Amino acid sequence: MINVKVRTILTLKKIVGSGEIRLSLPERSTLEHLVTTLVNRWGDELASQIFEPGTTKLRPYIRLMVNGRDIAFLDRMETVLQDGDEILILPPVSGG
Repeated sequence: MINVKVRTILTLKKIVGSGEIRLSLPERSTLEHLVTTLVNRWGDELASQIFEPGTTKLRPYIRLMVNGRDIAFLDRMETVLQDGDEILILPPVSGG
């Protein structure tokens, strides 16, 4: 098993009840497995925030980072997670 830390803010923080959670996952788990685990735990409320309606495709404005690196520069959802990794899930942020 590996242990990872998941951090988030705003709406997603409200859904999961904390800005930081720790999860244990099987060795060689991917980011896709992590997101599926989160959705299985927090259900449709979380799924509706991060997935396109009726799919398991990330909404275009959701940003995922592993150890400070955007997954666009890694293997996207197929990024294999390692023990101690920190995953940041960022919902859209607006401001002025």
